[in-house]
Amino acid sequence: MNKEPVNKEDKQEEGLPGVSRGVGGAGRVSGLLTSGSTKNAKGTLFRLLKNLASFKWLFIAAILLTLAASVVQILIPRKIGEIINIFTEVLTDNIALDWAVLWKISVTLLILYIINFFSNYISNTLMVKVSQSVIRSLRNQMQVKLNALTLNYFDRSSAGDMTSLLSNDLDNVANTLQSGLTSSLSALVLLIGVVIMMIIINPILALLSMIVIPISYFMVKFLIKKAKPIFQKNAKLTGVFNGKIEEAYTGEDIVKHYNIGEDLKSELSSLNQDLYDSEWKSTLVSFVTRPAGDLILNSNYVLLAIWGGRYVINGILTLGGFQAFLQYTHMLRGPFNQVLEIFNTIMSALASAERVFDFLDSEEIAESGDDTMDAAAVKGEIEFDKVNFGYTENLLFNGVDLKVKPGEQVAIVGRTGAGKTTLVNLLMRFYEISGGKIYIDGKDAKEYKTEELRKAYSMVLQDTWLFSGSIRDNIAFGADISDEENLSDVDFERIKEAAVLARADSFIESLPQGYDTVLAEGASNLSRGEIQLLTIVRAMIKKAPIIILDEATSSVDTRTEVLIQQGLKQLAANSTGFIIAHRLSTIKDADRIIVMDSGTIVEVGTHRELLDKNSYYAEMYFAGQA
Repeated sequence: MNKEPVNKEDKQEEGLPGVSRGVGGAGRVSGLLTSGSTKNAKGTLFRLLKNLASFKWLFIAAILLTLAASVVQILIPRKIGEIINIFTEVLTDNIALDWAVLWKISVTLLILYIINFFSNYISNTLMVKVSQSVIRSLRNQMQVKLNALTLNYFDRSSAGDMTSLLSNDLDNVANTLQSGLTSSLSALVLLIGVVIMMIIINPILALLSMIVIPISYFMVKFLIKKAKPIFQKNAKLTGVFNGKIEEAYTGEDIVKHYNIGEDLKSELSSLNQDLYDSEWKSTLVSFVTRPAGDLILNSNYVLLAIWGGRYVINGILTLGGFQAFLQYTHMLRGPFNQVLEIFNTIMSALASAERVFDFLDSEEIAESGDDTMDAAAVKGEIEFDKVNFGYTENLLFNGVDLKVKPGEQVAIVGRTGAGKTTLVNLLMRFYEISGGKIYIDGKDAKEYKTEELRKAYSMVLQDTWLFSGSIRDNIAFGADISDEENLSDVDFERIKEAAVLARADSFIESLPQGYDTVLAEGASNLSRGEIQLLTIVRAMIKKAPIIILDEATSSVDTRTEVLIQQGLKQLAANSTGFIIAHRLSTIKDADRIIVMDSGTIVEVGTHRELLDKNSYYAEMYFAGQA
């Protein structure tokens, strides 16, 4: 989509301009997603948990099974201690082995191990299902959001950053949901349960083992404070780096043509260094927690071994009880280390979730109306009534008035940046006007839902774009189909009729698979002219009451252009048409020509009338003939 150049001082960062698809009369420089993180870990976590509401029963079942597995794990050391005590009594008291009690405890242990295994297995399976369902829901929300965003969002965002959001960040969140929540709960239950069992065995030894808790708490709190901004910066830098890589790859021909490879290499090298520093610091924080925790726990373990050994010698504690206590002490290390490891994963995931929710909170197209539209009943009368609009605080349009009759063919011309494409963008509500009204058949366009309003329009842009899939599917995108239908339901005769009208049928039929030819990424297996022909076919199949042609034949040869112009005339015969053209020779037959300059309509008339005025239009026309 074309749009006029705007003041980019607030939108463009220093460094090499991003190379992306041109979207304006003079093109645009794509920026990167610069909106700051919400920096609200608690709010982000609660919002993430809200997305679990639709799957709450599966989630609750997973939590209960995790609790069951944790409780069983807590009981196992005590049962092993009872077995040791049985053998100790046999050795010390010289009594016969009580096989019945031994088998009873052994069977109980076996049952506990089986419960632990199946509880963990089913819990993990359920959490994978829940987490992937949540991620699917988030992806769907992001897809809906993409269709609801204002064009301003895409003006300041890069495709690479969006790719990072939909892949890296969502995967990061998914991995944490799959294991982080249940692992955190399991660690907490084990921590509490183990402490209770240790107190039951010996309160004094339990008190000694608790020394590590306040130490570990303050250490974790300190590390979280240090790590959070590092992980946030890491997530943002990943998006920035992906964006630059995307730009460099997409605009490879531009990079080579203008010999800016070294500049791009320098910028990417700088970004890569920043990403390396961020990754190194985040990795350091991740790895330093484990040895620090081990040092604290091992020191405490030695103290407990000495003190507990004395209790066994003095008969205060049984050997089985001491063994169980040491095993509980060892189990205490598990949850402790888990907490230290999981917090890194959770902080990284929350940083990613913040970016996802930041995207979902982006400004949407303001829906001021909810009326539906019957495109077949639209006559095509358009009126601009004192319309104001600006991409920044400085207005480009200031009180613009224009009235177009039904079925009238209006050409819009002017120098680069005059506001030609802006005018048609406002018709489509790609941007919201800041003042005045735009009427369609005498009704305020804002009274319609945006998707309903756009049913009345068909656009052919200078900035061509085709989707992955077959040629047939790409043409069918333009057809009006219901929500219950898909692209394959569009009648092939309609597709072929539109292709013949656009003079594209011959080149399509010459392809090996004809209309079923699958396009490569970015339609790289077609020429620019062929791509533009297909976008024209896509517009023709819609047969909308209002046609917008923005340099629709700029990439085709002169002979094909003449043929396409004939097809476009047939297409627009019963439609209101807006034609933006730089080659003034192609719009001489328009009913009216509107000449724009700096957002103002400076001249209106037919080709002959404007030449007779010998002003703006005449100057442009004869300059083009020179």
